[in-house]
Amino acid sequence: MDRRSFVSSVSALGVGAALPNVDRVVRRVPADLGAAKVPTMPRTNIVVKSSYEPIPPFDASVFARRLERARQLTRDAGGSVLLATSGATNFSYLVGSNYGRSERLIALVLPVEGAPVLIAPSFEVERVRRGSRIDAPVRGWEEQADPFGLVRDAIRESAAATQSIVIEPKTEYWTSMAIARALPNAKLVDGSGVFEELRLVKSPEEILRMKRAIEITEDAIASTFDRLAPGMRDRDVAKIVAEEHAKRGIEGGGLVQFAAQSALPHGGTMGTRLAPQMIVLIDAGGEFQGYTSDITRTRWFGDAPPARFREVYNLVHEAQDAAMAKVRPGVPAQEIDRAARAVITKGGYGQYFTHRLGHGMGMDGHEPTWMVEGNTKQLEPGYVFSVEPGIYMPGMWGVRIEDDYMCTPNGGELLSRRAPTV
Repeated sequence: MDRRSFVSSVSALGVGAALPNVDRVVRRVPADLGAAKVPTMPRTNIVVKSSYEPIPPFDASVFARRLERARQLTRDAGGSVLLATSGATNFSYLVGSNYGRSERLIALVLPVEGAPVLIAPSFEVERVRRGSRIDAPVRGWEEQADPFGLVRDAIRESAAATQSIVIEPKTEYWTSMAIARALPNAKLVDGSGVFEELRLVKSPEEILRMKRAIEITEDAIASTFDRLAPGMRDRDVAKIVAEEHAKRGIEGGGLVQFAAQSALPHGGTMGTRLAPQMIVLIDAGGEFQGYTSDITRTRWFGDAPPARFREVYNLVHEAQDAAMAKVRPGVPAQEIDRAARAVITKGGYGQYFTHRLGHGMGMDGHEPTWMVEGNTKQLEPGYVFSVEPGIYMPGMWGVRIEDDYMCTPNGGELLSRRAPTV
């Protein structure tokens, strides 16, 4: 699921600052404490942890390398300067901090030749300076002044032969128009391609942090399944997912869907009560040092899954096998989708696989490149993406299994720990 979506859904459920209340909410759920625990199928097949070896934050050299790479890509795109504003992940990628977004401009001006400059309201200068991981002065603008005058001055000081400005793609429209007014002779260039190329291939230090986020989410999901009891509502279980992430030191959460609601890929909670012999689908993710995870597990809540569930679940698992086996450098992204879809179609459920196979991952839960028909972009070592086939039968139930995968020089590497078949 998308990182912003699960954070929003967690907030809507009153989780986050209210995490200490989760146990109280769960204890209010009517459940027979003397009853035998209801198993889930497939069973947990991983060693679940609650503490982990520390990983230090990035040092300044990481951001210095990113700035230099951004300069080169800006130059390749015909630009003389790159501009990114706070509130976008791309800004955080380059600066090392995100100060939010409002009507007050906070921006990075990065010339292809010369030093970077940060622009911020004067009363925010110290906060911006403390959060920045790059060697760049912070120029402040007063409330009554025009911040785009500072942007203009910084760009003109860059000694560029031409003023061709590569604009980060999530920049707000009004900001781009204000830059155009401040520099009427400048050419504004869409920076989508620059930032996609900048972030597509994940470095070893990025992979390390993604693996930690993935491990924590897997452990949080498994712990949540262990806490299931008849009578719990789906929204209470969603709070447990967030709590289990928080216990492990990160913000996270997820979609929790019971029974027929699982047939809607992003159906969300409905207040349904859990009962034995019911499907539970949990699609969760978390963020560790700015890097995300995205894992889905579907289980049967009960000790006797029907034959239809076994058939569908194992078919989805087989589709994952086929997709992962196809991964290697040079393979078009659409071929990964086709491999999984062929298995599900052959099994007689093609019409019920209704979404793309997967999406790129990194600092955003969903980012390029997309495992979908029509995407001919060839995989390269360092691409990380989800592999999440699903079968969704309206009015009955759905099954999705999602793992996180990486293209390597010799094929692919599973970054998560796959659930077993049933």
